Amino acid sequence: MRIFIFQGISVELPAWDDHRLDGFPHLVLEVKLNNGFAHKAKLQPRESSPGVWDTNESLMLPELAAHFAITGFRELGGAEHRLLASKELFGPDLCNQTGEPAEVLLDGHENHPNIVLKTKVVAANAIRQTPGGEPNDINNIIAQLQERARLVADDHPDKPRLLYNLGGALLTRFKRLGSLEDLNSAIQQHKAALNLTPDGHPHKLGLLGNLANSLRTRFQRLGNLDDINDAIIQEQAAVDLIPDGQPDKATWLNNLGNSLLSRFERLGILDDIDNSIIKHQAAVNTTTDGHPDKPRRLNNLGSAFRNRFNRLGNLDDINNAIESHRAAVNLTPDSHPDKPKRLNNLGNSFLGRFGRFGDLDDLDNAILQHKAAVYLTPDGHPDKPKRLSNLATSLLNRFQRLGNLDDLDDAITQHQVAINLTTDLHPEKPIQLNNIGIALRTRFERLGNYSDVDNAIQQHQAAVNLTPNGHPAKPNWLSNLGNALLIRFDRLGNLDDIDNAISKHQDAVNLTPDDHRDKPSCLNNLGSSLLTRFERLGNLDDIDKAIMQHQAAVDLTPDNHPDKPKALNNLGNSLIIRFERLGKSEDADNGIARHQEAVDRTPDGHPGKPRWLGNIGNSLLIRFERLGNLDDIDKAIMQHQAAVDLTPDDHSDRPSLLSNLGNSLLTRFERLGNIDDIANAVKQNQAAADLTPDDHPLKCGLLSNLGNSLVHRFRKFNHSPDAEAAVAHLSAAASSPVGPPSVRLTAAKKWIGTASIANHTSLLDACECAITVIPLVAWLGLPITDRHQQLAQIGGIVRDVAAIAISLDQRDKALEWLEQGRFIVWTQILQLRTPVDQLRDVEPDLADHLLRLSRLLDQGIHDSNPQSESKRSPEQEARQYRTLATERDELVEKVRSLPNFNDFLRPSKLQRLAEAAKSGPVVVVNVSEMRCDALALASGVDEVVHIPLPKLMSRRVTQLQVELKSILKSSGVRQRAVRDEDVEVGGDEGCKRILGELWDHLVNPVLHSLKFKPGPDTLPRMWWCVTGPLAFLPIHAAGVYDTGDSSGKIQDYTVVSYAPTISALLERSDTPVHRPSRHLSAIEPSSGASYIPNTEKELEYIRLRLQNRDHVVLHKVDATKERVMKEMQDCNWLHLACHGTQNAINPTKSALLLHGGKLTLEEIIRLNLPHAEFAFLSACQTMMGDENLSDEAVHIAGAMSLAGYRGVVATMWSIEDALAPKVANAFYARLLKDGERPDNRKAAEALYFSVKKLREEKDVRMLSWLPFVHLGI
Repeated sequence: MRIFIFQGISVELPAWDDHRLDGFPHLVLEVKLNNGFAHKAKLQPRESSPGVWDTNESLMLPELAAHFAITGFRELGGAEHRLLASKELFGPDLCNQTGEPAEVLLDGHENHPNIVLKTKVVAANAIRQTPGGEPNDINNIIAQLQERARLVADDHPDKPRLLYNLGGALLTRFKRLGSLEDLNSAIQQHKAALNLTPDGHPHKLGLLGNLANSLRTRFQRLGNLDDINDAIIQEQAAVDLIPDGQPDKATWLNNLGNSLLSRFERLGILDDIDNSIIKHQAAVNTTTDGHPDKPRRLNNLGSAFRNRFNRLGNLDDINNAIESHRAAVNLTPDSHPDKPKRLNNLGNSFLGRFGRFGDLDDLDNAILQHKAAVYLTPDGHPDKPKRLSNLATSLLNRFQRLGNLDDLDDAITQHQVAINLTTDLHPEKPIQLNNIGIALRTRFERLGNYSDVDNAIQQHQAAVNLTPNGHPAKPNWLSNLGNALLIRFDRLGNLDDIDNAISKHQDAVNLTPDDHRDKPSCLNNLGSSLLTRFERLGNLDDIDKAIMQHQAAVDLTPDNHPDKPKALNNLGNSLIIRFERLGKSEDADNGIARHQEAVDRTPDGHPGKPRWLGNIGNSLLIRFERLGNLDDIDKAIMQHQAAVDLTPDDHSDRPSLLSNLGNSLLTRFERLGNIDDIANAVKQNQAAADLTPDDHPLKCGLLSNLGNSLVHRFRKFNHSPDAEAAVAHLSAAASSPVGPPSVRLTAAKKWIGTASIANHTSLLDACECAITVIPLVAWLGLPITDRHQQLAQIGGIVRDVAAIAISLDQRDKALEWLEQGRFIVWTQILQLRTPVDQLRDVEPDLADHLLRLSRLLDQGIHDSNPQSESKRSPEQEARQYRTLATERDELVEKVRSLPNFNDFLRPSKLQRLAEAAKSGPVVVVNVSEMRCDALALASGVDEVVHIPLPKLMSRRVTQLQVELKSILKSSGVRQRAVRDEDVEVGGDEGCKRILGELWDHLVNPVLHSLKFKPGPDTLPRMWWCVTGPLAFLPIHAAGVYDTGDSSGKIQDYTVVSYAPTISALLERSDTPVHRPSRHLSAIEPSSGASYIPNTEKELEYIRLRLQNRDHVVLHKVDATKERVMKEMQDCNWLHLACHGTQNAINPTKSALLLHGGKLTLEEIIRLNLPHAEFAFLSACQTMMGDENLSDEAVHIAGAMSLAGYRGVVATMWSIEDALAPKVANAFYARLLKDGERPDNRKAAEALYFSVKKLREEKDVRMLSWLPFVHLGI
């Protein structure tokens, strides 16, 4: 913006004589600005030069248009006057390029000849538009005006005009440089000018208009509603003061309409836009044809109509907008400086109608108008960048419709030119940066050039950085930055991008008031980014938050708003995805209802219609899969076909829509067997895959869908090329480096199934791929609860691939896979605590860096850590945790690139695993629906011992688990307490049946194969690693108990211990014990649960057996969680006698009940106790576990082992209070019988004999001694 100050203006009346004035001897120069300001200066005849009239008053003009007029009056102050000449001029028209005075002609009226207008003195040069944006000129002008205003007294008649000029200059500098201090000062000057001007003064209305204009400008910058409300009050007051029929009334109606429009754009109140249109229409109606302001007022009326159309979608409004803008254009000659602006607005209206109805003629017209606007705008004009940007936007829209890359490239070029023409200090620079960012990310979505999306993010970030806090546009820039980050995440899968996207969207939401019309859009974007992260990581908190944000967006969007269908669609997506995860039928029903509502509210031709149709098709498909209603699947196919038919071949959504159609056809084929359906399913999925680049993340899922449809056709027709093609596509999907891990694992499962039925040579490769992907699904960067949730959904895939390997005589591979694919979380935690001494010898800095990251992750810097004192939000902590995990993953890969470190932190191979059997055989039992087998490692045996278990069936093992659970429930086994003996007899009989079957089908064949013999008191050790439902059955007590046969029980052959994995035994046995023993006993904490009477006796026995050994006792109120955890750090032996609980909903919340709080499994895991040796858990349910996580050891005993205890005595279910002291007494008596330092390696044997002694007591029931088990070495 440039500003000009003139002091002294003269007019020449060539060929005028006195009679030409027709009795109007007094001349007045009137200058009216767009904001309503009217400057009037009396002209005096120059005595020395007839026909020349002068005024010495100063005049400040912006380069924007102003209406100049010479009016003749019979008497000054009288009503009778005649317009002699007029013209709309710009500031630059009054001086030439060097800043010297210029002469211009005012058009004569009523047959009067033209009048020459001359500037007598140019007080200041025009503000220069240089590439560097030098502000010296405007600074000089402001300094001069400030000095003059300071010197003039408040009661001087020129003071208001000086303040007005100063305010205008400050406003101009603000628009140029963006300093809020200038804007605030401008408003202050305008208010002062207004206050110094008495009511009735001819300048009063102009000053009101100028103040309103500056207030509106500040509102547009800061969004303070008080400013726009005040502006509207000022303008309404002016309108009310002007009688109808006065020429100035139309100007004020126009300005009031603009302010109402601004408030509507902020709040979306329909009354404001309705009133804005009314005011603009009145301004147009009261402006005569031929009046120089008519085009301007038509233009503003068109903008108001377009805004109401954008809100309500009423066809009449957009048609009226186009009609008004077209009339404004037609009334404006090409040479008029406002012609480009009006062409630009006409183009915007055409573009708006295209966006709603999709008529290509409208789009072509929009581009035509925008091109004309650019062409008519001279280089150097301040609006040139804006018009280039609008042209680029219309070109981008045509690309999105027709897919012509020339349009897209041209759009980016125009945006870049606009940016190059706009200085960094210009307030519109962020707009230009934001627009080119949108275009660049669009080209990335089409062509996949990573430099485009990187550049888009850079541009969006620059727009954010250039926009000060508090600016009303900042939330939009943040939201678009978040969208660009989200798009890059969709393609590359970098978790930092999705975390940053959510952060930006959250910032946008936080910065947007609830009553702002953009709030629903910001909420929608936040919900979508949270939904995307949930689909990648599976954190339930994300999907719940996504639904909450989408629901809020729906609630805040009026029913008649064009964006309502989009908000409903997004809410439906979130609900359906949560249904797929949790299976709640109300989510599916609500999701379908929301999708249907979105479709019903969207008119035909709307560009969003295909996507809404596709989503309702998916919803109907999901409901069909759940309820089996054929009407749903038929409707789903119909909706998907309609979505495909409405989508151009080169549209980015077409692959997904084709795949959806293919999947629904495949589903109907599975139900009805229609050959046409399977052929069409393959066709659609093939087309979807062909349209998608190989490095696109969606390619993985599309290939998986294609492979799946080919598999079904192979099963139908047994056509071998279908099997070969299916394997090729599924293997590519499972091995995709950019596909989501969950999708890759699904593809790997399908690959395994296909290779199995087709006897394909890639079967083992498919199994290997699945095992490799599983740890990625339960990634270290997720909270433990989310990792467990992911693993619970995986099912028995690990056991199945092990069964396949065994069938193919790959027993070594089977054992390694069972190690690698089970106890994922356990392995991750142990790896964080693994020493890196060998790495330190080679790369000490790298080793230290890795240890630092591992320790931070091990400490659980995450939202699940209740001990965290961080002031960061849970979202920030979770993001930091993922960042650390990603950094550690990259560092581990760097270590593996070093010579001799290729296997660093990789799963152990058989040679290493075999070392675990040096103290006794280790038996891994695999339970799969395919087959059941035992794989054993034994000292002195070089290979894995394979023991087929043909009588052991997976389904029967599950039934045994259910039977045992029923027995425990009916026997009242819930917590450590006094038992009702009458209910346990039947339970014992049921247990005998279970133990006998385990003996016959599992234990006896294993013992026989390993050549175990029943022996005397000294028995060999044996470790069992069991899988699936076997983890909940008492293998350690298997046997025949109804006969007197002494060789029919496992206790007669071996001392049994359990181990979660073979590697866990290696980790514990490799760590030497050096510290002297120190014992901790936490007995009967005052937890608020029921009293445990015999714990006092238990403590007496322990004290008796420990005698003078170092022993810390925490009893009742002393046994707080904090004190127990502190002593666990110093004591290497632990005995806990308390209540324990297994949390069925969230197993990480399973806990030991201590005084004042619970010591949860999650908190125990975080205790890294490298010197811990042994823990005796004389509590209930400490090795019960979670049925959905049978291969993850999610129980208190497992947590103790992870914390560092080499051995743990625990219970599979609740124990009887009267017997617990007996077991403890016998245990410690056996363990400490020689008076030497206690040895945790003898704990299993000590437990064996203490339980044997209990078992031999006449009145002790089976359920009372069965639950005691030993875990570890």
